Amino acid sequence: MSPVTKVAIAGLTGKMGTLIASSLLKHHPTVQIHGIVRNSSKVATNISSNPNVHIHQATPSDPSALRKALANVDVCICCYLGDNDLMVQGQKTLIDACIAEKVPRYIGSDYSLDFRGLKKGDHPGKDFAIEYTEYLEEKEKEGKVKGVHILNGGFTEMVFAPFLGWFSAEGNGKFTYFGTGDEKLDMTTMADTAAFTAEVAVDPEANGYLNVVGDRKSVKELAKVYEEVYGVNPTVERQGSFEDLHKIMREAFKKDPGNVFAWMGVHYQYYMGIGTVNLGKDENYRLGDRKPAGVKEFLQRWPRENVANSYLS
Repeated sequence: MSPVTKVAIAGLTGKMGTLIASSLLKHHPTVQIHGIVRNSSKVATNISSNPNVHIHQATPSDPSALRKALANVDVCICCYLGDNDLMVQGQKTLIDACIAEKVPRYIGSDYSLDFRGLKKGDHPGKDFAIEYTEYLEEKEKEGKVKGVHILNGGFTEMVFAPFLGWFSAEGNGKFTYFGTGDEKLDMTTMADTAAFTAEVAVDPEANGYLNVVGDRKSVKELAKVYEEVYGVNPTVERQGSFEDLHKIMREAFKKDPGNVFAWMGVHYQYYMGIGTVNLGKDENYRLGDRKPAGVKEFLQRWPRENVANSYLS
């Protein structure tokens, strides 16, 4: 296959889009980036000012504008983040535009756990992945495009975010869990996931489901590393069984389905805890000498008072 020289990033202004573009510009300075955005004024200056970056304004529902942005590119990376309409119909429209412009590879907006272990309705926050992937796989079977899925478990930043429920910054820190607390959780930082995505993008033979794993730690192990890095003794508390968690999870969604923050965390806790969405063997070798950060390295980068909000930075 010919080397990748032009990469389209749909959703360039988002955090993942910005991180992926930054990694490409740093490690692959000859690659041309076609950034697809709603508003060009929101692109980070250090990216928009680079002569290898070409900005295209297009809404996710405008096939004509999308096609212009995708003309002659070798791969499209989707970094959409939004409601179900954007994540499903928006991606279908983007996939169709890729096919129309004969873009050979489409990297979907996943960056998460292995949703293949879920059925629609199991984890409402991942239903979009199941839906758009079914569409992408149909097109792949027809020989129109090759699908690529980047799986990283949970973002390490999110594992320490209060709304997921494993960690709270109160006092010396508090870790809570269901089950035994020894269940391993896959996690990778946003920056490492983005760097991995960039390397996959420039490899024309990298297709299918690809795993990057920064660390695999149980909640009890997270607490031990936290204690080691910050020199404090955090609270570690069991909240019940996975059967208890399943009931809590279903009731939370039923009570307030429109409020993702009311039920998203318990869904992640349940499915990551029981292992349904665990990742397989990693392909970290794609990063070369850049080893993904483990939990210890991640925590060492953050003052203790800021770690719970690291996902916002």
